[in-house]
Order: sequence, then C-alpha cells, then structure tokens
Amino acid sequence: MCPSENGEHGSMYGSVDDVEARMNLVKRGSLRAPDLFHERSFNCDESIDDLEESAEMKDIDATIDLVIPMTAGADVVMQYHPQKFWLWRQFHGTIFQHGLRTALGYMIFTAIVTQVLGMIDDPDDPSDAVSNSLLAFNQVWKIMLPLTTFIMTFFLNQAYSMWRQVYNLSRSVQGRTNDFGFLAATSAVRDAEGRYTPEARKILDDISMAVRIIHIFCYATRTRRYRILHTTRALKRMVERRVLSQEMFDAIMKLEISPANRIYAIIEWIVIRFRVGLEDGSLKGGPGFEQMFLEKGLMLRSQYGSFADILDARIPLAYVHFVQVMVDTMLICSPFALYKDMAFFSVPCVGVLTLFFAGLLDLSKVMLDPFDNEDYCDGVIDMNIFVFIRESNNGSIRFMKGAEWLPKGWLG
Repeated sequence: MCPSENGEHGSMYGSVDDVEARMNLVKRGSLRAPDLFHERSFNCDESIDDLEESAEMKDIDATIDLVIPMTAGADVVMQYHPQKFWLWRQFHGTIFQHGLRTALGYMIFTAIVTQVLGMIDDPDDPSDAVSNSLLAFNQVWKIMLPLTTFIMTFFLNQAYSMWRQVYNLSRSVQGRTNDFGFLAATSAVRDAEGRYTPEARKILDDISMAVRIIHIFCYATRTRRYRILHTTRALKRMVERRVLSQEMFDAIMKLEISPANRIYAIIEWIVIRFRVGLEDGSLKGGPGFEQMFLEKGLMLRSQYGSFADILDARIPLAYVHFVQVMVDTMLICSPFALYKDMAFFSVPCVGVLTLFFAGLLDLSKVMLDPFDNEDYCDGVIDMNIFVFIRESNNGSIRFMKGAEWLPKGWLG
C-alpha cells in the first residue's frame, strides 16, 4: 500500500531523530526488491525524460520505500552453506533454475536427430556416406570440446573479476561516506556536558542527509531499478517524505548539470559544509585535518567515476559474440558427434553438456550485469543494491550516535 500524501511517511526521515522513528515503522527489510516494486518501474528501460511523464506516484513511493530503511534486512547476495547435500537441494537462485529449459530443448533436438539418423545411417556398410560423415564429425567435435572448455572457463573468470570489482567499488563508496561521518562526528564541538552544540548537531544532520542522498543518486544513475528517483516528481516526493531537505532540492534544481553528475555536486557540498564548520568554530581539527577531509572527497569522486569506467567497457562485443557462437556450435554439433558412440543415450548426454556449458555461459553473462539492468536470468545473481543503500543510511548516523555520549572526564 502506498503512503498517503499526509500519512505517517510524510513526516519521517529528516533529522537523526526522524530517522530513528522511521526504523520503528519499516519492518519490510526481509522482502526482496521485486516484492516492493510495481512491475513496470522495476523492469523499466525508460529514460529519465520519459519517466518524468510516465512515472506513477505508486512507482515513486515504492522505490522510496526501498531506500529509506536504516537496516539492510537482507544479504547483498544469496548466501550458501558448504554442506554438499544442502547445495544439491537448491534450485531457486541457481543457474539450473533457468538452464533446465535450455537443456530440455537440446534434448528434444537430440532425440529428433537420433531418430532421423537411425533411419538413414547404415553402420554395417563401411562406404556409407552418412556413417563416414558422422565419424568425421566426431573427430572435429573432440577437438572443439577442450577448446570450448578452456575458453568458457576463462570467460567465466573474467566475468567474475568484473562482478567482484563492481562489488568492491560499491563497498569503497560506502566506506568513504562513512569516513565523512566519522571525521565530522569526532571533530564536532561540544558543550560543557559533552553533548554536541546545536550548531555542530546541524552540521552533522546536514552531512548525514547528504551522505544518504549520495548513495541514492549513485544507484539511480547506474541502475534502471532506481532511475525513477532522478525525476523531478520523485525529488519533490522525497522532500515531502523528508528524505531530502527543501533547501537541498532547491539547490539541485538550480544546477545546470545532468542527473548523472548530481552526485559530484553533493560531494562538493559536504566538503564545503565541513570547511564552513571549521571556519565558524562548529568543528575543530588540527593541522591537515581539512586536507584529510578533502582527500576523502576526492577519493569518493574517483571511486564513483570508476563505476562508469568499468560498466561502459565491461567486455567487448566481439568477445561475447565469439563465445556465444562457439558454445552454441558445440552443443548443436553434439547430437551428430555422439550418435555413433551412444545412439539414443546421446539424448541425456547432450542434456548434461547443455546444462554445464550453456549454464557457464549464462552465469558469465549474468555476472557481466551486476546491477541487473537487463532482463536475463533474473534472480540468479541478484546483487541487492538496496542493501548497500540501507547500510549506508545506517552508516550516515552510526558515528554521530557513537560519539554522542563520552565517558566522564574524557573532555578534560
């Protein structure tokens, strides 16, 4: 159910106290992302300009519902147990979930080929053209099989390396924004009782909100799942639901930059807010402290930019095309190559070959789409992006809360 304009969601998620209240309202963290999405927005390939006109408020609210909780409530990827029998029992979230249909198709094809060859092949005639052709086919296929195996396993390794690199970048971006919160909280000025001064608290609230917006904009830019959050209507709705402050919204609307570059502006705002806090005395730091904060901002800018560098050149088309053609050719030739040795038993044999070779290829292609921006084998390797966002939401206030109370006497 979508929240109403004046409902309880509309007054949440502004200051740290609002965030804490929100934690008591949201109990849906264990749901998977598709369960909270209207189908059209979840699989939406429309551009931001198109979404400005077509996006419905229920799509916008459903997306916002995913990014405002403070606890992950799920794992980034599906976890496993190392026990053999447990692994054998799994089906959902594995490549077999999608590969069985392909294997069944090849088995039907093999059964047809086997039936036809049985009618035209004469194994007792040494000069039979069909029989000799099948023997030659078998020799070529035996050369192709180890070559396909080698290239396929290397291709999978390359795909996993890219998938892991994107995952590490996501964690690095999260780590740099946590650095912002740590540095700001430990340098905030305190009163005689050791509590943050009102001015310091305001800076910490501003930085924590900006950190949350950084992660929202990061994945709104890089994924179709959250693209809707870049629309003006979504930004206005985020203001109504106190995910975004009015003054931040006004500043964003005045920027003459593309939505993809908004995150750079937010990073600049954080660095400037920190510097202003040092100048007006709301924050304290020794020599080089401002330089350290600036370095964190530059590292965050660099790591965010690396997303595009990796995803825009994830792997050359010619490479994927060659591997696809090679695997398909090997599988299509398998019924003819195996017929002389196995006859009808080639049907299950081809099914097994398809399950593993086509499965490896599907697994590789899924890993080359770590943010699930394409409709291909959905659910096999679902990198739950909302977990990154929710963990970052928690990190935005973690250090502020951690340093809110100090042991007596520690301030001198």
